[in-house]
Amino acid sequence: MSEKITNSSAPPAPPSPAAAPAKKSRRGFLKLVAVVGGLLTLAPWIPNMGSFLSSSASGSATANGTQTIVLDENTLENGNASGKTVNVNDLTTFPPNSTWVMTYPSSGSPTTDGQNPNTFVKFGLIRLPTELGGANKDASAFVAFSKVCVHLWCSPNYNPSPSHELYECPCHGSGYSVGVGGHAVGEALIGPAAVQPPPTNAIPLLTLTTDSAGNLQVIPPLWDVDHNGVVGYGRYTGNGAFVQGYNPK
Repeated sequence: MSEKITNSSAPPAPPSPAAAPAKKSRRGFLKLVAVVGGLLTLAPWIPNMGSFLSSSASGSATANGTQTIVLDENTLENGNASGKTVNVNDLTTFPPNSTWVMTYPSSGSPTTDGQNPNTFVKFGLIRLPTELGGANKDASAFVAFSKVCVHLWCSPNYNPSPSHELYECPCHGSGYSVGVGGHAVGEALIGPAAVQPPPTNAIPLLTLTTDSAGNLQVIPPLWDVDHNGVVGYGRYTGNGAFVQGYNPK
């Protein structure tokens, strides 16, 4: 992917009420106020919250280049792929219809990343089911969603069972599309997040590409609701900021 996207080096801060899109409903505005208030309340306990709150919602901070994805050193969540570089050609270590946990931006150490409890920098990396392109040996085989649900900030996980194949929140049942049935990638299809107004009905994600060796990489995100989204708040889905191979419409 040739387009260079400006990046914020820290997770995004929710946009201020003054900067909220004009088409946002009053309900969306009230949720935004609640999110900001919650962040201020939690600030002393969430690692890097100072940089979270100070990062630019417009994505105007200095770009730091693509990041090759190395999974967190965490055997409980990542199994035999723990601490490994994700390569799209490796269907044994990274089989279709599977999921792992990664950190973005990474500290540079999978061990340090695995010990980082800050959910706001965690993403669920999913290799899609075969019928959704998971056997492809390129970036279109993968999606990477924020581990912070846009409803009440619980941590979703991918459910690979044939009757689900959704990114599901265990707390209140919100379920996000991974590309099923023509829905926008990351759009809430069930649960409370599905009845929230845009942009609070879609989960933020990373835009992926590969290097010449097939190693999966993150293109520097634009952390605003019109592009990769605002972690804990949401994103609009008709904008072209998406995992390579998926066009959310």
